[in-house]
Amino acid sequence: VLLFPPAYSVSAPAKLEGAMQRVLTAPADGYLQKVHVRPGDRVHAGQVLAELADQDMMVELRGLEAELAQHENALISAQARSDSADYSANQGRALAARARLDLLQQQLERAHLRAPFDGIVIKGDLSQSVGAPVERGAELITLAPNTGYRVMVEAEETEIADLTIGQTGRLKLAAMPSLSIPLRVERITPLASTEEGRHYFAVYATLQGKLPVLRPGMQGFAKIDVDTRPMLFNWVRRALNWTRFKLWSWGA
Repeated sequence: VLLFPPAYSVSAPAKLEGAMQRVLTAPADGYLQKVHVRPGDRVHAGQVLAELADQDMMVELRGLEAELAQHENALISAQARSDSADYSANQGRALAARARLDLLQQQLERAHLRAPFDGIVIKGDLSQSVGAPVERGAELITLAPNTGYRVMVEAEETEIADLTIGQTGRLKLAAMPSLSIPLRVERITPLASTEEGRHYFAVYATLQGKLPVLRPGMQGFAKIDVDTRPMLFNWVRRALNWTRFKLWSWGA
């Protein structure tokens, strides 16, 4: 049995991710006023997900509208008097006020964070942060589309040499233990990551065939087929590699 060459595969924890993710950030410094979604909610393109307080911007908007009206009235008056110098001066002031007004209207529109596509909220529980200040560029909500997923396999560094792009395998999710989903390796990151004491390389794979109802964040286990080799060979190789590494680290 030990010499019989069964199929050898690399097994590692895996996590389901959206093939594309979009992070919605705060467009300006302000305060979080309303939150309409939580992680796990499905949203539609154009739907308002959260709102920033806009009272200060509304006051500034009214002031700019009044200033623009004043410059336009002065412009009409100068035109009626045929005063070219006064007309040119008020025309410049009116154009500057109009530019500031357009910019402020864009900021007001961005204060309502809208979904750029149909998808699902995978990160950003802001329900306990209503009224809290936010800084410009702060990450608020992360979205993933309804379709298109990838698998991130956390391969151990001792087995990364056996993996290559194009290999196939299977994925089993904890939420669907009876279902085996085919996958194909698309990318192997050249840098290792460390998380909770584990040292691994991220291997990204795409799912193949007809897919069931999936959600980003689902976790499970992946097996990537490598070749056929006797089980005794694997055990002996691992033992020799471990022994060589320990002897070298001890200075032997």
